[in-house]
Amino acid sequence: MNTKALIRFGYVVFTYLTLPLICLHLLYKSLGDSNYLKRINERFGFNGDPLNTEIIWVHAVSYGEVKAASSLVYQLIKRYPEKQILLTTFTPTGSALIQELFGDTVHHVYLPYDLNGAVARFFKWANPEISIIIETELWPNIFHYCGKLNVPLVLASACVSDKSVKLYRLLLGLFQEAVSHGIVVGAQTEEEAKKFISMGASEGRTFVTGNIKFDYSTPDGLVEEAKKFKKEFALNRSIWVAGSTHNGEEKIILDAHKRIMESYPDILLIIAPRRPERFQSIRNLIDKRGFSCVSRSKDRQISATTQVMLADTLGELPMYYSASRVSFVGGSLFKTGGHNLLEPASLNTPIITGPILFGVEEIANLLRANDALEIIHNAEELSKIVCQLLADSDRHEKMIKAARSVVDKNKGSLQKLLSLIVPLLKS
Repeated sequence: MNTKALIRFGYVVFTYLTLPLICLHLLYKSLGDSNYLKRINERFGFNGDPLNTEIIWVHAVSYGEVKAASSLVYQLIKRYPEKQILLTTFTPTGSALIQELFGDTVHHVYLPYDLNGAVARFFKWANPEISIIIETELWPNIFHYCGKLNVPLVLASACVSDKSVKLYRLLLGLFQEAVSHGIVVGAQTEEEAKKFISMGASEGRTFVTGNIKFDYSTPDGLVEEAKKFKKEFALNRSIWVAGSTHNGEEKIILDAHKRIMESYPDILLIIAPRRPERFQSIRNLIDKRGFSCVSRSKDRQISATTQVMLADTLGELPMYYSASRVSFVGGSLFKTGGHNLLEPASLNTPIITGPILFGVEEIANLLRANDALEIIHNAEELSKIVCQLLADSDRHEKMIKAARSVVDKNKGSLQKLLSLIVPLLKS
């Protein structure tokens, strides 16, 4: 047994030894979201009768990646109506978004855990013609079976954090084996391409294709829907949005909102937490802080005295961005690392975010270099910037135009990715 085979065997054994921890983790996640206990069979590769059509398999790990993948999936559906798109994800929020965006036009299951048996069952069931993984999910068993079964694998809009690269280099033999099966890498930047090459990817199969998130297109009817929401539900009040917020950030946002209301008493704050399992705790926090609040899921009309709306439904954040005067993007004040800045950039709202931006750093730097993004560190700074943007129409408009310019200049990743994918598909 050669060294790579020995390393792979060790990984297979290790994954089975961690199975009890995997089950405990699934149970823990279900405490916040009971959907984690549904369709458990899919997480172990039990999906029923094998699919009997030509399958294009696209994997997007969670909500954000599903949204990033949507433009690519729509193009594949349009170009290959005779084939079936299999779209996998790993989280209930990603699953819900797939259903909302695509309904029955795609086949959808959870991606199985990277256990040898589960992965083997998945490939036998799906028998994909090609595998396309959005951004970066490095699963050695899945990569191995792509190579073993001669399934072309494309890493689309690929990126990997410096922290992850260090881990993969410690396990270099394992990941060299995983990425050595003719994988095509469509990296977001030249720097990202070099990282993949350093981990064992073929230089001749590694390309710079840009970030597919720049190719986000506003859903049909969104602007009209946002106008209707603002007029009929929000009583035409001025709105600022805090989107994709995480634990601890809501306290800062509410502190800022209290300050903002001193100058703009009629302004409405919409808070959209990133994770559904936190909806109730955030509602409790808002009530405890003494704000008059309406939850969107209750479908109850706000009143003239409503100060905060809790966005406790999925899929409506783009509408809120479109309806807002100013938007804050969360995950950026603590350790999470920021979320999609391009969505609000495409929806005519000035963007504010926090300083912790790993994962979206390249996009943030582009926006900042063009004066299209404000960085804040605390409630005082957040309230100050929001008030300035509410008061200064010229600055407000310049930020919107600058953000739109950044988005337009960096479009094109979708076509570059398609140029890598199409030659690998049967005509």
